[in-house]
Amino acid sequence: MKNSLITTIALVLLAGCCRFGNRCVTGRGEDVPDEPPAPASNAQKVPGVHTGLRAVKSWCLYYGAATADTVERLGGYGLVVIDANALGPKSRETISALKARGCLVAGYLSMIEVAKWHRYRDRIPREWYILADGKPWNPWGGKDVGWDANLAASLAEPGWREMLVELVRSEVLDFGCDGVFMDTVEDLDFASLPADERPKQLEGFRQLLAALDERYPDAFFIANRSLQGSLPVAAEHIDALCWESYAPKYFDDAGTRTWMDGVAKNIEAERARRPFVVLSLMDIPKNATDIETTRKRMREISAEHGYVPYCTVGGYSSLP
Repeated sequence: MKNSLITTIALVLLAGCCRFGNRCVTGRGEDVPDEPPAPASNAQKVPGVHTGLRAVKSWCLYYGAATADTVERLGGYGLVVIDANALGPKSRETISALKARGCLVAGYLSMIEVAKWHRYRDRIPREWYILADGKPWNPWGGKDVGWDANLAASLAEPGWREMLVELVRSEVLDFGCDGVFMDTVEDLDFASLPADERPKQLEGFRQLLAALDERYPDAFFIANRSLQGSLPVAAEHIDALCWESYAPKYFDDAGTRTWMDGVAKNIEAERARRPFVVLSLMDIPKNATDIETTRKRMREISAEHGYVPYCTVGGYSSLP
């Protein structure tokens, strides 16, 4: 691609970046090669996809608290992604009720970014965080942030990987969830990540996924927005990939269509090597005037690629 096109794509996608609460929703992208990436390694591939997840035809994502009608509103979906801690005191009861309805339930867990509100933050020593020029690196704030900001823990640090393996149990599976929604792994693909860190982080990501496979063979794992350099690594192990910010405007705009098509092409190359489910996700602003048109178009594009779509309206704490 020409440099001007790459710049245009990056700027437009970056403009789509926003936040909902403490979780990240991004349209950010970098240039994706026209050719599919080579396999990340000769490591043993994990065969198959979680049986229940393979059969999912619908899904939803909800990061809000449990309400009187939560189970009714979510219970018709084949897969429900929740934040077990955000559900509140009735989280286990709510998850159990959803599973009784026949839903698979995945729980949210950030793999890299550690927020001030994470209850395990005080257990993480400073040495485990990624630095840029001696300062803590923040995927969204660059390097000019203090130690009180949301920080990025290093997957190259064995202690952090070991903690994550335990957090999968304490923050997700112990609540009764069937699997894990692995957020913030897209940080590995950010241009602001120090160049010398990228290979180390990707290798740490590979080791983490292998450790999770070994420790939790019956659980499924969904990687959120692992779309670029981290895709071949994720594809060796995951049961599903979530393409967040899967907005029709990016497919329908000539400046960003090339990037989106490149990502889709690379995903299909990886799925040909080892099948996994792809979930598409976007949020539509509550005050949008074309909600139903956008939702329909997003579903059409998802169907073209064989993805399972879900649109939120008004943020991730809004019930469908």
